[in-house]
Amino acid sequence: MNARSTAAKMAIPLLLAILSLLGCSKQVPATPSVGAASQGTLFVDCKGDEKPKQVFSPVSISEGEDWRAYVEVEVQPGCLLITRLWVARAKGRYRLVYLMPPMRDASENGMEILGWANNSRMLLVKTEKYQNAGDAVDTQQVLAIDAATGEVYEPELEAMLQLQEHKDKQCLFRVTDAGFSADRNVNILVRAQFSTALDVDETEEDVPPAKRCGKAEETWSFNFATGEIKQVTDAEALRLFKKFLPNPLRDN
Repeated sequence: MNARSTAAKMAIPLLLAILSLLGCSKQVPATPSVGAASQGTLFVDCKGDEKPKQVFSPVSISEGEDWRAYVEVEVQPGCLLITRLWVARAKGRYRLVYLMPPMRDASENGMEILGWANNSRMLLVKTEKYQNAGDAVDTQQVLAIDAATGEVYEPELEAMLQLQEHKDKQCLFRVTDAGFSADRNVNILVRAQFSTALDVDETEEDVPPAKRCGKAEETWSFNFATGEIKQVTDAEALRLFKKFLPNPLRDN
């Protein structure tokens, strides 16, 4: 089950320049306003004809309270969603470290902060690209982001379908959880629910038995340093430090 993935992507996202292309000159967070409620930012409801608005996640605090982060989703007319991840040192100003722009295929997007590596500035988030209408399959991703440098590690989740357990089968997966391992290396653990991929109006009985994926939850390890991908036991603990505070930013 061991394999190495050269498709794992490490990059420093220099995405601030994209803002001008999107017609968004804003490069700092919105003006704080005490007492505003936070909303979920992985899936933001959009009716298509509403006024522009902003939705904010709670503020996630790292262990030791050296770092903080939050997600902002900007909703523009026509359900054009722009998702931003902001990070800051404990007493520093927020800066943009990751941006998901609106896509031509009409897919919407969102992000959820999962937590921090223990005693670390490494932040783990989950992203989703989805369509409110149509049969397109949602696209999920798990990202490990260095809050100090903005460096991103993007595990190649699709590689799970190409390794021994699922090769030559008709499989799809949904990420159910993620975290870090107890190993000294930065291993990202992804827990996913696997099932048989079906076409519209197709049932599992329509798929040849040898091609069926079945239904099972599995845990996979992605090594930050080497790119190694392997399945691990489901008893493997997903280690994350989770502390969230209300976000004082007001939703527009």
